[in-house]
Amino acid sequence: MSNTYDQVLYPSKAFQDTHPDRLATVAALHGLQPPTRACRVLDVGCGDGSNLIPLAVALPGSHFVGIDLAARPIAIGQGTIARLGLSNVELHALDILDFPAHLGPFDYIIAHGFCSWVPPFVLDAFFALCQRHLSPHGVVFASYNTYPEGHLREATRRILRHPGADSVAGAKAYLATVRQQATNPVWTTILDSEIERLNARDENVTYHDELGGAYHCFYVAHFLERAAAFGLQFLSEAKLRAVLSPPFSREALAQPNEAAYQQALDFATFQGFRRTLLCRAENPVDRDGFAGRLPELLLASPLRFVSRSANGGETFRNERGPGQAELNHPQLLALLHQLESLWPQARPIASLLPPDPDPAVLNQILALAAAGLVALRSFELPAASAPARYPVASPLARLQASSGPLLTTLLHTHVQIEEAAGRQFLQLLDGTRAASSLAVGGETLKALYRMGLMIA
Repeated sequence: MSNTYDQVLYPSKAFQDTHPDRLATVAALHGLQPPTRACRVLDVGCGDGSNLIPLAVALPGSHFVGIDLAARPIAIGQGTIARLGLSNVELHALDILDFPAHLGPFDYIIAHGFCSWVPPFVLDAFFALCQRHLSPHGVVFASYNTYPEGHLREATRRILRHPGADSVAGAKAYLATVRQQATNPVWTTILDSEIERLNARDENVTYHDELGGAYHCFYVAHFLERAAAFGLQFLSEAKLRAVLSPPFSREALAQPNEAAYQQALDFATFQGFRRTLLCRAENPVDRDGFAGRLPELLLASPLRFVSRSANGGETFRNERGPGQAELNHPQLLALLHQLESLWPQARPIASLLPPDPDPAVLNQILALAAAGLVALRSFELPAASAPARYPVASPLARLQASSGPLLTTLLHTHVQIEEAAGRQFLQLLDGTRAASSLAVGGETLKALYRMGLMIA
């Protein structure tokens, strides 16, 4: 049966925070032993599989299942799977209430953009699915809208859904009219912010997120309480900054337990959206000693050396995003120089440091990871760092390059190649042509490798 997601397609893309490597890394930092490399992944509310299919391309030894109530996006995703010839991913148009037992179990269960847009009984069905099908050391990723900022979003939604607004454009026009008539300075500031937020989004997103039938915000403590009823506990947030560098310590907020601490964080920071990781309640979760677990992980660095100061400090700039760092510890500098030429590949942290590393170095690695300047990994990703004799680009990126500039990398990130000639060149990199025969400069090929588009 058709629903609104069949009638108006929801824009889909890959979300790096849902990658099994990211989930396993955060779990390992907390003392769990999550599955790595070969794993089974379920994506609930998967849409056209834009988040799941890149994972299947990058991790051929794993198996991926996506479900969605809307049949039209599932059919689109199945077409993409067929064109890529993938056998390790399957998409099903089905109701979560009818989830067949034979599809499980799963090491990672993803529900991104799902929990806040379904009725409460469907959310309970999701938690019940996790209770039945999550592996013993598995991880659940659940994103959802939260209070206190959610109160403002709910107010905006009520205005947008005012009777008479029969389209996204009409709803936004009515919101603008309310803003013109508003007199309270606090309220006008809020409305300006909400209008700016909505104007920056795809209208199909607003159609579903703000104008759809089901819409729920949660106090995080209540969300965790609901999950606990199904044998699940709070593990962490997916964002490493929230894990490694929270704005307030547990001691500062003086809360009696983890749920109360997380709730106090939301109150203090005016939180409006969370990406929460859950695990089985019986697993011991250690929220201290992250530095001591670093030698169990791998490290990759997109930082490039920029300059050296008179006092021996060195400045590095992030090649793949914003930010830079000025550092001076010899062990850390040696490590970063070694990793610079290897990006996007990683190396075991234990192999990059002496047997008894300086704790200050480990803490600086954590700080760099929290700032998004280096990448902690639980296993190596398939992106190559150096041009091969017969270079092979990601088959998904080659397919995407035939229709537009936005490409999904083997790192589960996105890059833009605006020039048609660049996209045409990428489509040639299917392993049948020697690098020496390609009529393009070596620097162009190297750039594709550093984007994470080339298969190792």
